[in-house]
Amino acid sequence: MNRSLFPLPALAVTALGATALALPAVAQGPLPPPPIPPQNPQTAEKAVLGKMLFWDEQLSSDGTMACGTCHMPGHGGSDPRAGGPALNPGPDGVFLTPDDIFGSPAMHGSNSFGHFVEDAEYGFDAKATDRYAPSMVAAAYFPELFWDGRASGTFVDPLTGSVVIPQGGALESQSLGPVLSDVEMAWSGRSWSEVTDRLADAEPMAMATDLTPDMASALSLNGSYPALFDAAFGSTEITPVRIAFALAAYQRTLIPDQSKFDRVMRNQANFTPQENNGFGAFRSQGSRCNQCHSGSLFSDGQYHNLGLRPIGEDNGRRGVTGQFGDRGRFKTPSLRNVDLRSRFFHTGAPGIDNLNDVMVFYNNDGGQFGQNKDPLLNNLNVPGNVRPDLVAFLRTLTDPRVANETAPFDRPTLWSERPFANPASLPFGAVAGAGGFVPQIIATAPPKSGNGGFRVGLHGAVGNTFAVLKVNLIAIPGTATVMDLRNGLPLAQTVQGSGPGNGTATWIDADATAPVLVGLTYEAQWLVRDFSANNNIARSTAVLITIE
Repeated sequence: MNRSLFPLPALAVTALGATALALPAVAQGPLPPPPIPPQNPQTAEKAVLGKMLFWDEQLSSDGTMACGTCHMPGHGGSDPRAGGPALNPGPDGVFLTPDDIFGSPAMHGSNSFGHFVEDAEYGFDAKATDRYAPSMVAAAYFPELFWDGRASGTFVDPLTGSVVIPQGGALESQSLGPVLSDVEMAWSGRSWSEVTDRLADAEPMAMATDLTPDMASALSLNGSYPALFDAAFGSTEITPVRIAFALAAYQRTLIPDQSKFDRVMRNQANFTPQENNGFGAFRSQGSRCNQCHSGSLFSDGQYHNLGLRPIGEDNGRRGVTGQFGDRGRFKTPSLRNVDLRSRFFHTGAPGIDNLNDVMVFYNNDGGQFGQNKDPLLNNLNVPGNVRPDLVAFLRTLTDPRVANETAPFDRPTLWSERPFANPASLPFGAVAGAGGFVPQIIATAPPKSGNGGFRVGLHGAVGNTFAVLKVNLIAIPGTATVMDLRNGLPLAQTVQGSGPGNGTATWIDADATAPVLVGLTYEAQWLVRDFSANNNIARSTAVLITIE
């Protein structure tokens, strides 16, 4: 029998009273299994491959970003970094103005060769996404994904244009977008052949530590990505469709159905009086939360304009459908695990920092921008003395496995999460050049053995000259040195650009992280030929690099 169709427990009836009981029934019950398209049947081998791809920073161009970087289970499946350094300047392109967005910090501006280039808004800093990262937990239940629903259920092979999944493939459609995005995981103009070639050569999960038991077990049997694809698909070929199938299979294991709410609906637990009162408030005429956050998913899967920001800043769903009535509308997120999230709404909502702030926002009938605002927001009323009860109920939607990051929500530790930086900044040695500009060094790519995306950049130098990446060796394994692998050539680069402060350069060398160099530690510093500097050489600060 379907408990989601049952009336409320007796305690809820007492708390709600006759007014609430007059509301239409809304099917809210325990979470069922997610739908699975027949073209991508679920297997354990495919799911664990997808799990590794999701958490492997080597899926990005330079080894700095994994899918999981922006989607942490312990933070409700979204990005705990959103806010502060993750600020996106919004449509006006100016930081610290009202249209700013809490997005996810990601790639530095780069051209198709991997050379650092200046971005109009971010300069040489990491860019940030223009929307807050939605949760990947329970994403398997939505027929369309992304805030605007542009990832539809029709999944198309990006190489051939043929339809692979006619319906039910939103996860497959969504999974491939970030891999080629020059904001999220890619150098500009990245191709699928570059992605698949990188995976074919990569040691799976090489940049991560604390691998989960299922990852370790799979790698003990199949130690390369071709072998893992063979186990999952029957051949070693790596294709975009197979990458999407594996990523989707993993995300279909992320079923947050062990919350207290689920256990209450299965008669395995009871709400506290406060939680029960909150459940009543959730369904009351005053709050009408369940009008949009309905069903077992606590989302209607529809699109609404909350008046959060002017339509002109982000057209939302209209950008997908072209329909005038969809302007400024965004998808209703699931409220499952909402208490774990650090930000809310598609903008990350600067100034709305917790669930009580969310209640206040809705109590004011949503945002102040009324054009095409959903009329469901009119005359909402959640009294201040009721809000703690409503928050207590929302906390019953947290699955403890999600909060504690235990299976199937367990994950490895990413390179970017380690308590020590490598490369590590050394704040000394800088010498200004022409115009008083000090050359700046960019070193963010992991110096991990086999990372062909390892690079060191320069900006803020005088242009149209040359620079040398000076290397001071600290530890040398055996007799190998960086210079040996470059056949004695200096680490010299032509500085592009013209004029003081406009010079840029990037050193990329696949041999720089060769296995023979593991254990080597060196200081690296840019020296720029500049006749306006002391001794005709301007210098950046240094970084400490250890090949691992």
